[in-house]
Amino acid sequence: MLMRLAMRNVFRAKARSAITIGALFFGVTMSLLLSGFVMGVGESLVAEAIESRVGAIQVHRTGYFEKRDRQPLALHLTRDPAVEAKLLATPNVKALTPRITFNGLLTNGSRGTIAIITAVDPDTVHEALPKVDLYLEGTPLKPGDRNGAHVGLELNRALDLKPGVPLMLQAQGLGGRDNALDLEPRGILAGQNPLEGKRAVTVPLGFAQSLLGMENKVTEYVIAVKDVKRLDETASAVRAELGPDFEVQTWEQLRPALRDARLLQRAVLGAVSLVFLIIALFGVANTLLMSVLERTREIGTLLAVGMTRGMVARLFMLEAFLQAALGAVVGLGLAVLLIELARSGGGITVSMGAGQGYFRMMPTLLPAVPFIVVGSACIGSVLAAVSPALRAARMRPVEALSSP
Repeated sequence: MLMRLAMRNVFRAKARSAITIGALFFGVTMSLLLSGFVMGVGESLVAEAIESRVGAIQVHRTGYFEKRDRQPLALHLTRDPAVEAKLLATPNVKALTPRITFNGLLTNGSRGTIAIITAVDPDTVHEALPKVDLYLEGTPLKPGDRNGAHVGLELNRALDLKPGVPLMLQAQGLGGRDNALDLEPRGILAGQNPLEGKRAVTVPLGFAQSLLGMENKVTEYVIAVKDVKRLDETASAVRAELGPDFEVQTWEQLRPALRDARLLQRAVLGAVSLVFLIIALFGVANTLLMSVLERTREIGTLLAVGMTRGMVARLFMLEAFLQAALGAVVGLGLAVLLIELARSGGGITVSMGAGQGYFRMMPTLLPAVPFIVVGSACIGSVLAAVSPALRAARMRPVEALSSP
């Protein structure tokens, strides 16, 4: 009976119900859209880092990170098919690729600058880093390529590179010997972040090994995993397989700033979403209070015909719940529709500033978020209705019936 009365009251007072439903619709829609787009930025940055540059897991010789700034090549790894097979056989490991990371002097003949060089294996890099060419403007490095180079956007501008004009890379290899080899620019890394874009250069692994005197040697293995949720478990398994002579680190350890930024982002997102819901709930409480004042004679009649005070209070709380459920469900539907439209269109391109590149953001709603937002809206509305409901329940039938 109470449910039927509540539904009748909600649809009878169209204007009043529209205000309440609209407030909750706005709060839920904005909370979900904000969550989807802000979470999408964080998750897209993490996915980009994992799939284009850092990888899910990296393997180095023990002590590498202590010496990488002074002697980045001192603790190198000799490529061993047995070690690589052991890594690939580890549960949840999908692929791996070897790399060399070092510093060198990049010059075009008239201008030169220190660059951070990443040497990749064109044969295997796309298996471990499927988005390595995501923001490349030019020709990808292909198997057998010996002297191609991809240059960061800002570095390309600083050297004023022109198509067909060769570059020369000079670096100190093993044993302290200096060497220099020519490079051919093949493309621009337009999506690198500003700091990387000023120094980043990608070259083939064979080129770096010849330049540095590191035939069959690398500085690291980059590992891709099948399920990122099992990242820590996989890293522990790799450590157990390789033993104490190797360092095994996840992307969270390699990029702590990105990990902390994602955690801070989620905290701020939760606070802002809470503000939207609180604003909506204040509207609900205000509308319900006005409803009690406008329906004084109706409340008096209900009490006079035998409805208990508890039933009157529950009636108003049921009305609040129905309005909240309707507003939340419609808001959820609109938010999901807009997010899916953005995803089906390939995401949203987000600029990092004038001349500083860009990245593609895919709006993301974590599975728990819609339940949390809709549940919070419904529970909050019921709680917001407690005070108006108690006010209605405390009315005296005689006074309520005699009110104007």
